[in-house]
Amino acid sequence: MIVIGEKAYWEPKPQTYIISESITKYKDKIAIDYFGKKLTYDELGRMINSVAYQLSPFIKKGDIVVLSTQNIPQFIIAEYAVWKLGGVILPVNPSYTKRELEYLVKDSNARLMIASCESNVADNLMVIRTNPRTFHEIPSEYAEKWKVMDCEEELDFRNGKDIQTVDLSSNDLALLVYTSGTTGNPKGVPISHSNIYASSWIYRNWFKFDENDKILGIAPFFHITGQIFHITTSILSGSSIHISFRFDPELSLETVEKSKTTLTMSVATTYRAMLNALDKQDLSSMRMWSSGGMPMPKTIEEEWKKRVGEWIYMAWGLTETTSPATLWPYPYEGKLPVDPEYNIVSSGIPVYNTEIKIAEDGEVLVRGPQVVKGYWKMEEFKDGWLPTGDIGKIINGWIYIIDRKKDIINASGFKVMPREVEEVIYQHPAVDEVAVVGMPDQYRGETVIAYVKLKNNYSPSEELAKDIIDYCRKFLAPYKVPREVKFVEDIPKTPSGKIMRRIFKERS
Repeated sequence: MIVIGEKAYWEPKPQTYIISESITKYKDKIAIDYFGKKLTYDELGRMINSVAYQLSPFIKKGDIVVLSTQNIPQFIIAEYAVWKLGGVILPVNPSYTKRELEYLVKDSNARLMIASCESNVADNLMVIRTNPRTFHEIPSEYAEKWKVMDCEEELDFRNGKDIQTVDLSSNDLALLVYTSGTTGNPKGVPISHSNIYASSWIYRNWFKFDENDKILGIAPFFHITGQIFHITTSILSGSSIHISFRFDPELSLETVEKSKTTLTMSVATTYRAMLNALDKQDLSSMRMWSSGGMPMPKTIEEEWKKRVGEWIYMAWGLTETTSPATLWPYPYEGKLPVDPEYNIVSSGIPVYNTEIKIAEDGEVLVRGPQVVKGYWKMEEFKDGWLPTGDIGKIINGWIYIIDRKKDIINASGFKVMPREVEEVIYQHPAVDEVAVVGMPDQYRGETVIAYVKLKNNYSPSEELAKDIIDYCRKFLAPYKVPREVKFVEDIPKTPSGKIMRRIFKERS
């Protein structure tokens, strides 16, 4: 079965055209708000020109530039400056080690690195440093918590010089984003200007972005969600991007209340953190909360609806789909769409011009204008169909992502979906977060183990572990019930907030 999103027409344009058009159209409107420091579109444009002029001796069309910062104005400025010169951005997490960076640099043949003070850097690569405090001082309590470092600002935002934009086509490469590399080395995902335009156009038209929107920019810019939903869709729409270096639940809720933000997208774990920090903040300015990048537990959806009054609009996509492949219809006023078999919240319906199908083994395949052609230095996907590695199903045109193919547990020949077990455990009142994994077992092949982080008012005990297992027995077949519950102080996550089940396997 194939489901196809609504047909739409757009003419792909390179990001250099989009930023130029937005600077002209939204000249005096706020483009970036960083801890209250505001930059208009006109100021942003002049800074992009200045940095592009500074970088022009070192970058030619097609050159790859590593960009390593948290959510600061310089990420946006440097990115568009590199694009103005025809370069390609390789965004990385500032916490990457030198070893990790050197693999990416070698594989991509990067020419230059723009790095925040706290970022590690690779040897034998020209590095330009930029300071997170350049545009605004970071409040001391957060600067200490995040271990913000100082260095000399080496980007020149004020030389006042302009340089002609390199001629680009929409098919030229804009981003080279490496996957997390859960098995083996990370794979490069080459994303074209056309892919970015398609995704940005989809988000803008689907969620009705416009120049009055204020985006709560809490997803990391070096992740595809932050890159597309926060930056390029906002620039295309004339919206303002409100950022504060890194995500903090109290700070994010405060930003919503003070700045009257209207839209955001982030992973499920950030919503759990905000629920834990939620008190009496006024969140009424937000017209839509959305989430992608990982599954959303049904319990979080229900608690958010009860306490905030809105559903969290689910999205599904990958780096390879340049973010959106499925989204909830907007606006949505129906009941929470849940798969009756696995109790899993739906990720929505296919977006414009996008096809979804389920292979015989249950794997979800996707094809559309936002899907890249293939991996870096590898063959293109057959007939344009991206094999996602996700197991899913289609019910009445809605997509349900059940689990990662590689995470399915084989217990005595029975297939166990970790997400189904996690959904049940999340219903237990003591559980804050959970990760279910399969561990090697001589008798069963694999056995189901649950790693549980408790809510603050609960303490680990053998009695509580037994109670959680007994609770699972009420709702799960015996082979799905965890053989053991292990309490942990924290559940490991990627820099974008996704839960990392594989870490528990590696520790065993």
